[in-house]
Amino acid sequence: MTGPLGSVTTCFQNDPLIAYLKLNTRENFGGGYLIQEGFTYDGLIGGSYLKGQEFNIAEKQVEQATQFNLKFFETNVTLSKEDVQVLNKGPLAVFKLVDSRMTNAYQTMGADMAIAQYLNGTRAGFTSMFNGLAEMINDATVASWDNNTYATYGGITRNGTVGAALNSTPTNVNGTILYNTLENTYGNAEFGNIQPNLGVTTVKGYSYIKEKFQTQQRFNDTQDPAIGFNGLKFNSATLIKSRYCPGSDIVTTTTTSNKIAVEYLTTSSNNAITAYPALAVASSETLFWLNARKPFLNFYVSDDPEYGFGFTGFKPAQGNTKVAGQVLAAVALTGDPRYHAQIYGFTS
Repeated sequence: MTGPLGSVTTCFQNDPLIAYLKLNTRENFGGGYLIQEGFTYDGLIGGSYLKGQEFNIAEKQVEQATQFNLKFFETNVTLSKEDVQVLNKGPLAVFKLVDSRMTNAYQTMGADMAIAQYLNGTRAGFTSMFNGLAEMINDATVASWDNNTYATYGGITRNGTVGAALNSTPTNVNGTILYNTLENTYGNAEFGNIQPNLGVTTVKGYSYIKEKFQTQQRFNDTQDPAIGFNGLKFNSATLIKSRYCPGSDIVTTTTTSNKIAVEYLTTSSNNAITAYPALAVASSETLFWLNARKPFLNFYVSDDPEYGFGFTGFKPAQGNTKVAGQVLAAVALTGDPRYHAQIYGFTS
C-alpha cells in the first residue's frame, strides 16, 4: 500500500474479510446496552393423528436470544505543533504529516479489527475484543484453533436448554488438507440452498489448496467484484487469503502481521496479553467457511458520527505543544454458529 505523496506502507496488509463485512453485513446500531439476536432452537408439538384424538396443547418454549455488548476501538493520533506548523510544511516537506498519520490511524484500526475477528471476547484479557470466530464456531467440547473451548455464546449455554442450536464443531486436520475435508466442512455449514459464500485462509493455506486442487479443476480463479480481491471459487464460495488469519505467519515474531497483532493485544488487554495466542497445532494453517451475509453474520456499527469510524478532532495537551485526537469505533461481530465452519491444523 502507498500513503501520501507515494510513501510506502510496509506494516499493514489489506484484509479481505473485514472489508467484506463492512460492505455486505453492516448493521447500524442506534443505541442501547445490548444487541439481541433471536433464534429458534426446537420445533413445536405436532404430528399425524387419528380421528377424535385429543391434541397436546401444552405450550413449548422454542425461542431464545443471544446477547452481545458493543466493543470499542480507538486509534490515537498525537503530533507536535512544531512538526505540523513549522518544520514539515512547504515545498520541502517530506510528506503531508497530518494526512499520513490519519491514513495510518485508519489502517491501524482496520488491522486491529481484522485480528480481533478471529479471536474471542470472553477469556481473561480478551473481553474488550470481538466475540470472534474462535468463540463463535465452537461446540463447547472440541477445541478451536486457539486450543480453547467455549461453553457459551452470546450469554447462552451450549448443549443446555437450547441443545446443539449454537454449535459448530471445529475440524482439526493435524496434517495434510484433503479434498473430502474441504467438502465435508463446507457441507457442515450448508443448509439447503443456504451455502457458505466466503472462505478465508492464510497465505500459506491458500497456496497449499491452490497447488493441490486447482490442477484438478476443483478450484477456479475468480474475483469478488465488491472488494476487488482475487480468490478461488469452490462450490458457491470464494476462497480468499489474509495474513491476519490465524496461522504460521501471524504467530512468528519476525513478521509484520505479528508485530501489529502483539501491539493490538498488549494495548487491548492492558498488558495482560503480550503474545499472539499459540496455535493448537504448531506451524499450521486455518480456514473458515462463512455465510458472510445477514442475518448469519452481522457487523454492527454505531450510528454516532464519532463512534462510526469518526475522528474527535485534535485537542491540545496541557503544559506542552502536543495535540492529540482519536479515531473511534463502536462495533460488534455476531453470527449464527451453525452456518459457519472452522478447519485448522493443516500443515501441507
